[in-house]
Amino acid sequence: MNKYEWLLFDVDNTLLDFSKASKQSLFKSFEDYGMVCTEEIYKKYKVENAKVWVAFENKEIDTDTLKQIRFKGFFDLMGITIDPFEFNTAYVNNIVTVSEVYPGAVELIKKLSQDYKVSIITNGLKEAQRPRLARVGMTDLFDSIVVSDEIGIAKPDVRFFDHTYTTIPNPPDKSKILVIGDNLMSDILGGQYFGVDTCWISHKKENKSILEPTYTIETVFDLESIL
Repeated sequence: MNKYEWLLFDVDNTLLDFSKASKQSLFKSFEDYGMVCTEEIYKKYKVENAKVWVAFENKEIDTDTLKQIRFKGFFDLMGITIDPFEFNTAYVNNIVTVSEVYPGAVELIKKLSQDYKVSIITNGLKEAQRPRLARVGMTDLFDSIVVSDEIGIAKPDVRFFDHTYTTIPNPPDKSKILVIGDNLMSDILGGQYFGVDTCWISHKKENKSILEPTYTIETVFDLESIL
């Protein structure tokens, strides 16, 4: 008998290769505006972008503010005078077109869905997340999809998970739920707040936090070994 009945999957760098898509989108967006992006510029962007998303997950800013300032600090740092909100729109449009699923992830979800309820739980913009899932052919594979921007609450807020719990008819006891994701704060801490088991996808990174996931695996394809 399976220990779990419901698997809650993060999207970015769990099922979709966000790191690759983010880089490609930034380079493409620079090109759209007649500029040239470099590896050094991309590294600086990642640092500034991470600050904004941490602020969002800490409830210091809302989604509308995120969209307005996401590129502002980065552009100020780089001396770029393009409107940051306008550039954000171009970036999001580009990331939809370049997004790719990890090879084999579609087949993995199809296989798991034969024995488990499967859901998407993602912190992301409504303009990007569902279109990206649709583009890679994953939308219809899940029993429910919860996007933070659509409900106005983001992981790790327990209310995000409370809402997710209402998306499945006759949801199982929390002991039968497993949260799977690559982000220790939004996925693992969020799952712990909610009182369910968690599985951290490390991508071979060291866990330098005080958080202790129920399981740690290197990629989503190691998931079957613990189920």
